[in-house]
Amino acid sequence: MSIIYYHMKEPAVDVLGPGRRFVLWVQGCHKNCPGCVAGGTHRMEDGKPVQTDALAWEIALSGAEGLTISGGEPFLQAPALAQLLQAVHRIRPMGVIVYTGYRYEELLAMPQAAGLLAQTDLLIDGEYIQSLDDHRGLRGSSNQRVIPLSDVYREIARQYADIPRRQQVFYHGAEIHEVGLPDEHGAYPEQEKRSVTK
Repeated sequence: MSIIYYHMKEPAVDVLGPGRRFVLWVQGCHKNCPGCVAGGTHRMEDGKPVQTDALAWEIALSGAEGLTISGGEPFLQAPALAQLLQAVHRIRPMGVIVYTGYRYEELLAMPQAAGLLAQTDLLIDGEYIQSLDDHRGLRGSSNQRVIPLSDVYREIARQYADIPRRQQVFYHGAEIHEVGLPDEHGAYPEQEKRSVTK
């Protein structure tokens, strides 16, 4: 059993991949891309720990059709995430989408990435480049590639750059999670988390 450090999780997201998805934003990233809308995910020490087995049951029993993993940088916790996905798939099949700041070729050269890659159906790769953000599709900037690693999302991968960006808002007491990729007006930055004051 391993520990995953996460920033946020939502069990019923409709805006970060096909169908209703459980979305997990992991904690920790050292790339610090200018304009990153997920600055709160960068410091690993700010993450919340969860055991992989407990999280696997939460994901599998959520009723979501698929799982999207973003961050932060998922491949900084690749072995633990691979263990998580193995546990989820022992309970039931779910399609997996992973967003990463690494290029696919870089990941292939990292032995520790192999287990997570093997269980990823669709990979969105590459650093976020603010000047290349064309506000289109479900990737942050146009340099990022949508790479099917299995047949699960092969058809939708061809349309990924043209899927309209939408947003969802989730309320957790005094905390609001605004989820989705920002449109040309900057609406609802991805996984922005803020407190509501009354």
